[in-house]
Amino acid sequence: MYFLKRLIVIVLVQLLIFSFIFTLFVFSFNQRREVSKNQSKALASVIAEQASNYFEENNNNFSSKDFFNFLDDQIGVQKLTNAFNVNPPELLTVYFRSDIMKGIVNAGTDDNLNKDDDSPFNKTNKFFFNNKYVAIKPFFIGTSDMPYGVVRIETSNIPILTEVLYNNGLFYMLLFLILNNQAFLFYLWTKKKKSLDVDTGYLKESSLGSIKIMHKLLGDVIQDHKTPNTKNNKPANVLNIDDKK
Repeated sequence: MYFLKRLIVIVLVQLLIFSFIFTLFVFSFNQRREVSKNQSKALASVIAEQASNYFEENNNNFSSKDFFNFLDDQIGVQKLTNAFNVNPPELLTVYFRSDIMKGIVNAGTDDNLNKDDDSPFNKTNKFFFNNKYVAIKPFFIGTSDMPYGVVRIETSNIPILTEVLYNNGLFYMLLFLILNNQAFLFYLWTKKKKSLDVDTGYLKESSLGSIKIMHKLLGDVIQDHKTPNTKNNKPANVLNIDDKK
């Protein structure tokens, strides 16, 4: 029972330490995710600006695929994502307002072609760390008040998860060791010393134990003296017949 209680205490301490480290990890993850969201929005704004210039010059003559080929040749999508420190998007595309209004595509936008946060198309929450973030930015042509289309960027949180673990993994390991060491030192500091009180403490227990041992030894000695020894029990003045021979 004593060892079971000690094991339960150890498990609870380890759970407490893991919970603290996990809280730090979640805090770092959320910070990095918010940075990634802002960077995705900024990247979408830059691409939307480029799309406005491109489709204004080539209205109705080029598709979204042609635009990204042009963008990749002129700047490079990879260079843009690296410049904004954005993880490679799972989806980076342009949707035209005409296709959205006709229902040909679902861009996850409202009637004004702004991002619809309530749209199921913008939500894929598999679990806390494995979901996506969608950045949508409308782009215009000329002086039109209605957007010509939108730029849609989808990014996953899994690369953020691995990045945080890679950058902070050693810190979490060292923190785990330090906290375990501190918990052990705290245990030693709070451990009750055995009392030296003769009536109730350690000396009493030791004295009683010594007395019991002495009592047993004395009992064995007394018992040995009470037990007759056949070899040494013969009278000294009695001669054995065999001795005469």
